[in-house]
Amino acid sequence: MTEDTTECAGRRPILTMTTQSLSTIEEILWPNGERRDLWMIVDAARDRTIFRMLLECGLEYSCLYAGALPPALEIAAPYLVQLEYQDRSTRRFLERAGGNSWGIFLKCDLRLDKLRRHLRHFLIVQGPRGNRLVFRYYDPRVLRVYLPTCNAEELNAVFGPIHRFWTEDQTPGNMLEFHFDGGRLVQRTLSLAPGAAQRGLPLGPQRDDIRRIDAPRRPGMLAMRQAQLAAFSHAEVQKFEERMIAHLRRFFPKQCAALTEPQLRELIQHGIKRAADHKITSERDVCKFIDLTIVFGRDFDADKKLPWAGRILKNRNAAASRIQSLYQAAQPHLGRS
Repeated sequence: MTEDTTECAGRRPILTMTTQSLSTIEEILWPNGERRDLWMIVDAARDRTIFRMLLECGLEYSCLYAGALPPALEIAAPYLVQLEYQDRSTRRFLERAGGNSWGIFLKCDLRLDKLRRHLRHFLIVQGPRGNRLVFRYYDPRVLRVYLPTCNAEELNAVFGPIHRFWTEDQTPGNMLEFHFDGGRLVQRTLSLAPGAAQRGLPLGPQRDDIRRIDAPRRPGMLAMRQAQLAAFSHAEVQKFEERMIAHLRRFFPKQCAALTEPQLRELIQHGIKRAADHKITSERDVCKFIDLTIVFGRDFDADKKLPWAGRILKNRNAAASRIQSLYQAAQPHLGRS
């Protein structure tokens, strides 16, 4: 499905981190106090204020894209930023980034130019069919899905000189930490609640002076396997399901009251499949198709008592036109449903 901002599944408003959570995340990133080895890759495309914050911050930063950029791309590009301990601008990024998918954090003791060179290797990857794909790995929603799918060789290439990655978790108030010990990925969930930062399973080797395995020399770009693409698709569907559950409970409380959450989720999954059978795949149109499903029944599109639905869906018009026609045709029946 394609991503779309709609009244059915819109973007969340910008959140800000509490003072207590900010203190906890600083303890996670700087457990030994001030060190100049903490970085953030911030995605300026996520919010219009990010580029302005970069210009005003006084922190050292560099765009991951090369060459002179047109203004429209410059203000929406990914930037590597060196964070400073207890710095006002750093805290502003931390406060605004939490829960808003502004970017990822990493620990590395390289200079900016060398770290940037390493990170630029992954902006374009090779797909299973040999095609070139733009890889937005600096989106926390992407990296937290991608890293667990990697084999040791891929992890070695991605981590290279990087000691750790951190991303926000799907669960609010949690942070994910990723560490590669040379043979496997170790993932840890960290709570940002006061005093809870170090809970969880041991991370394994945590000394930053452990000699890292050198990243292999790349004969070409990083390859993306079909199983990894499938993991991204599955994650996107799960996110859409969560948004649809909230949407249906808000706008169709009567129908939802009769369903348990597993039943509601199954209805959404069924609606996604039925919509796809009719080549309805954009998020906006699938959302509306599921709206009709919860009102008229899970197989309303094949119900002989609703011949108007099947007739419209058999039309070869574009999906958006068919959905609009369905909504119009449904109006006279809503009072009887």
